[in-house]
Amino acid sequence: MFLAAGIWDITANVFGAQHSVGLLVSALIASMSDCLSNLVFWPYAGGFGAHPSYLAALATGESLSSAASAAVVAIQKAIGFGPSVYFAVIGCIVLVCTGAFLLLHLHYKKSAETDTDYEESSSTTSSPSVGSAGQEERGLFTRESRRFIGPFLLIGWLSFVQNALTPTFLPFAARAYPSGYLLAQNVLFACRPVASMGAAWALGTHYRSNWMVKAAEVTSVILWNLGVFITLYLSYAPVEDLPLVGQSSGTAFFTVVTVVGGATIAFTKSATMLRLKPYNKEGVLKHAGICMQFGSMIGAASCALVANLVEPPAH
Repeated sequence: MFLAAGIWDITANVFGAQHSVGLLVSALIASMSDCLSNLVFWPYAGGFGAHPSYLAALATGESLSSAASAAVVAIQKAIGFGPSVYFAVIGCIVLVCTGAFLLLHLHYKKSAETDTDYEESSSTTSSPSVGSAGQEERGLFTRESRRFIGPFLLIGWLSFVQNALTPTFLPFAARAYPSGYLLAQNVLFACRPVASMGAAWALGTHYRSNWMVKAAEVTSVILWNLGVFITLYLSYAPVEDLPLVGQSSGTAFFTVVTVVGGATIAFTKSATMLRLKPYNKEGVLKHAGICMQFGSMIGAASCALVANLVEPPAH
């Protein structure tokens, strides 16, 4: 990011047009970092201890990261600083994140592991993740991993929707409700962390057994998949068939659909990873991270192809 602050205005001819070298490099590095974070940090957080709070904190922090970036954009619009300062601010945020990771890795994790060993030796009702000698890391395509195929498919489809389908088609869906897009995004920035914390509270209080928690998980999956259907419909339907176009109630409708869809995605992701957490020593969280990244990769390629070959109509 600090490099991009100095070279963002240097352009090069890429695919027949001038593009910022700094932006291209930053986008590539950020994409690689995002890929590695799914593969590394979920099993890393799951290894801190038997209690689900560490994994819940990661899920909540992942949701808060969107709010942090939105805050930087809002400050940039209010103050009006240039791209160099913008990249420098993001670089400072990355440095803080790096420092926090080093603190966790070098200091806090050792004490957490010590506490976990004590809990494991003194507890007779420990979770399935607690150091049993029979639990070893297994490959993704093994017979033992078949029982997790449902959560793996769910987390892959969720990443497809969250990281590819929604960012690609939501701007098209919002064209009939121009004032609703920004409102929906701002509300969603606040609702996502709440949804992640809600999943952590629900599964932490009634871990894996309460029927109300299971019903909430099923309902959330239904709601965000319904949101996918509505988003695609709003993107491709003729303007005369769209509901509440040009009305304030239409803006409210679009905002509710977007916020409910995004919040239930955050709830489902947090809840699914928390349910897989007890099996972290078998490598399940790492495999879930692979499915996340695979879903995002396939989604990005397919959604970009569809949006360019079958472009939604202008409203």
